[in-house]
Amino acid sequence: MSVSQVTAGVLIGATVEALLPQQVEGASLTTQVFEVLVQVGLNGAALAAFSGLIRGEGVDLTYGIPFSTSLYASQPELAKRIAALSAVIKRRVGRVSQQMALPALAA
Repeated sequence: MSVSQVTAGVLIGATVEALLPQQVEGASLTTQVFEVLVQVGLNGAALAAFSGLIRGEGVDLTYGIPFSTSLYASQPELAKRIAALSAVIKRRVGRVSQQMALPALAA
């Protein structure tokens, strides 16, 4: 079961990643969000299309962990996209939290 799940995860992940352009440094927030959503959506569509193959016959005692691990690991561009998007969000939250800080009270 684990071998077939890892194989399916790598094949699906590499195919999805090959269909998309590489992540561009400095892309707009809108573009970054769109690219992450498209890639994750393609992963979901592939999972829905091939779920019978991935599950196989009988009970899956692995709970799909080998599949999901290999699917994610076979998509380094997705990891880059998520990291870049996360960095943008952290910067924006930092700016907003500084603006929301209470002014110091003069004694």
